[in-house]
Amino acid sequence: MQLNLENLTKIDEKLQSLHDTLKVNKTNNISQLCSDWWELTDEDDYTVAKFEKAYKEEKLKRQLRHMMTLEILSIAVVNYYTSSPDVLKPSHNQIQQVKNLLNFI
Repeated sequence: MQLNLENLTKIDEKLQSLHDTLKVNKTNNISQLCSDWWELTDEDDYTVAKFEKAYKEEKLKRQLRHMMTLEILSIAVVNYYTSSPDVLKPSHNQIQQVKNLLNFI
């Protein structure tokens, strides 16, 4: 089995950029960073999804799927909250919860 680590590096860089941007409360380019992340993970060579095949132990496979789910959920929540109309803008507490979720992954 061959894994595309370049894809994984790009995904990690986008996730880190998103995290850094949120840390300084700049939400103007969050939507674009989320879109870039989705594009990288939508490819056939999405490396993270293939990692599961590299492991035989079921516990590790479950943990990997769990972490992938948290990452996907984090991006979706961040994108939703930062692109919501003013009426639905999240509170400071909700934004803090999103930041905590990103720190978890």
